[in-house]
Amino acid sequence: MLRLLLLPVFLWVMLLDAGGHEAGEVSEGNSHRWWAVGIFAVMALTDKLDGYLARRLNQTSKIGTILDPLADKLLIASSVVLLSFDWAAGAEYRIPMWVVASVYGKDVVVALGTVALLASVGKVSVAPRMLGKVGTFFQLLLVMLTLVAPDLDRLLEGSAGIVLTGLWWIVAGISIGAMVDYVRIGVLQYRMARLPASPAAV
Repeated sequence: MLRLLLLPVFLWVMLLDAGGHEAGEVSEGNSHRWWAVGIFAVMALTDKLDGYLARRLNQTSKIGTILDPLADKLLIASSVVLLSFDWAAGAEYRIPMWVVASVYGKDVVVALGTVALLASVGKVSVAPRMLGKVGTFFQLLLVMLTLVAPDLDRLLEGSAGIVLTGLWWIVAGISIGAMVDYVRIGVLQYRMARLPASPAAV
């Protein structure tokens, strides 16, 4: 709930400096992005703390299993889209549309596959997969480093472009891999549901 409440605050703080990027001014005046980085860090840490406490105390709930991934998806989706515009991230640091498409494409395929399974066999099991978790980590890292990219360039000129370009390919590659993995699991669930019931079961 804290992450969901902080999300609009995070986006609002990011937008406070958007005008400077539009004119190509990534300067001292764009100080609000560090507030955005701080809020983003709090949201990421509470995500890890939430998962740790749930496992440690063996306390889970249905609403928690829904809100936890929902908060992650909303944070990543809104941040990635916002940082794909020149006026939000700066022309040299903005996230390319093909990376945005890969991130959204995986989620769209999973959502459509879930609906298709429910419609055809009446049930579906969607569990977190390793590639999905790794993908979420790199997507969050991409957002964080895009926010601090101007400062990376101040420390070492050209470093931000190298790091971000590497992350773009990593995020896109893992997103496509995760999409293929979820499709494979969906096909297996469909085939298992379509198997005829054994005599013992009848």
